[in-house]
Amino acid sequence: MLYPTSVYRFRRGGPVLPLLAILLAIVLLPRSARAQWRIDAWLGDAWSAPTNVTFMQASEPDISATGHWSTRPFDPTWYYGGRISSWKGNSGWGFEYLHHKIYMDNPPPGVEFFRVTNGVNLFLPERLWRRHGWEFNVGAGPVMVVPVSKVRGLEYDNANGIFDSRYEFGGGAIAAGISRRLRLLPFTFGEVSIQGSAAYVRGRIVDGHATTMNYALHIQYGLSLQTKPR
Repeated sequence: MLYPTSVYRFRRGGPVLPLLAILLAIVLLPRSARAQWRIDAWLGDAWSAPTNVTFMQASEPDISATGHWSTRPFDPTWYYGGRISSWKGNSGWGFEYLHHKIYMDNPPPGVEFFRVTNGVNLFLPERLWRRHGWEFNVGAGPVMVVPVSKVRGLEYDNANGIFDSRYEFGGGAIAAGISRRLRLLPFTFGEVSIQGSAAYVRGRIVDGHATTMNYALHIQYGLSLQTKPR
């Protein structure tokens, strides 16, 4: 079995889009001398609801099943995320990158395996605000996917996406969450958040594609750095 996470492939495709997203966010976010800038980085885990998945191949009948999904946050690639944001008072704008993953735990007859890692990548422009010490976020944006599968004996593990990466355009997503921060040091906070996401996922397989919805509940923890002490 081939894995999409060899050192060569990870270096070839992995960092390209996140770095481009951060550069784009820096250009597009509001600029103000009075604004407070923040960078957040998280690890975490996610639970995905069972959803229908359909495998469509040329000249073959469709294969449909209710998929049960796992995240496997550290195996073989990590679940992680980050955000860059600009705040004025109790509201702000941000850009979030979330590296989510889904593995089909119950592939139907005709499908040996199907997974989207590394991974279901959410790119989310967001609105942010805080109330009584709690912070809230709402965002929507495109989804880039790295699908891996073996359907009817045909293995797909060689995605050729944008900018010569392994990232293919795979749909769109919306997300919303709530978080709490704890001051650790000047300019440095610990952060815990709960976030829900809904994403349409379409990934290529040999001679066709697979489609599904992903409804996920994310639990995240990490650090937050900001340009002002409070």
